[in-house]
Amino acid sequence: MFQWMTKFIDKVGSPDLDWIQVEVTSHCNAACIYCPQPLLGEKQHMPLSLFKQLFPYLGYTCLVYLQGWGEPLLNRDLFAMIKMCKAKGKRVGFTTNGMLLDEETVRRLVDLDLDILSVSLAGTSRSTHNRIRKGTDLAKIITNLDRLRQIKAQKRALRPALHLAYLMLSTNFHELPEVTGLAKRLGAEQIVCSNLALIPQEALRQEALFNRRDKQHHFISVLEEIAGDARRENLLFNYSSPVLQERSERCSENICYSCVVSVKGEVSPCVFTSPTLSQTAGINCDKAMNRIFQNRQAPLYPLSFGNIGTENLTRIWNKKEYLQFKRFHDPETKKGDMDTFPRPRSCVNCYKYFKV
Repeated sequence: MFQWMTKFIDKVGSPDLDWIQVEVTSHCNAACIYCPQPLLGEKQHMPLSLFKQLFPYLGYTCLVYLQGWGEPLLNRDLFAMIKMCKAKGKRVGFTTNGMLLDEETVRRLVDLDLDILSVSLAGTSRSTHNRIRKGTDLAKIITNLDRLRQIKAQKRALRPALHLAYLMLSTNFHELPEVTGLAKRLGAEQIVCSNLALIPQEALRQEALFNRRDKQHHFISVLEEIAGDARRENLLFNYSSPVLQERSERCSENICYSCVVSVKGEVSPCVFTSPTLSQTAGINCDKAMNRIFQNRQAPLYPLSFGNIGTENLTRIWNKKEYLQFKRFHDPETKKGDMDTFPRPRSCVNCYKYFKV
């Protein structure tokens, strides 16, 4: 009787999520110049036993995205996690640097019916990409993705859908017009272009397009032209604005309809607040990594509202502190109501408030 009541209460208060993002590892086989991952202290894989703690609550979401501040294919349990999610009827995807997509791995992913395979790029020439995404090699990545295309054709498989994730920087933007041709050749369905929203060190400040105000009209013009090319090729092309918008009270992350589970099981609103970016965890982490924000160093405050190893997701989602945090970010919250809440300190120094 008690178990039945507990399940009933969980169901009544359960979140209705667009996706759950699960960090399956904080290890990586690359050292990208813009990524904070090499600066992390302790690195680990999420144990399958901890992932199973989340499993009962996957019914609350449409998509499970197995991605955080690491390379998912380094976790040997990744395939078991995908299989579990697919058995639950969920769409599943992850982002990879593409270096570990050998033939055996690709065949397993196709056989598992993985829905989305997103591959990170930082250039369409080997010299540019390899300089920025150190430890990876564009030529090998393209070979691996050609293999994916061939194996899908052999098996007459439509999945996984290949997405190309291009990080736009001031020193690789000139190569972006070539991405539609590359996507078409590799059989990609979607191109997603993002900004450097987290700047870990001063040397990278001018790499962010929104800090290059002298070239922003050029950036917009090129992006609009590429979007037109992509439409003609039946490719989806999504990009973040290269221009800082007027500061908004609303974050561009999907705070109210998604959550991130860190490699240690901590539940956070987004990857930029993940406790993985700190050696400590809790609602108010004190030991924080710094970021460059508006030409100065600013603390990056990790944030956790609970751990799936000790609490269920429904109860975490409905905690008073989490409800207040979400209310601040809810588009339905009126400006006057928002004034009663202080701006969360985890969000004060974040460019996501400028819609980039």
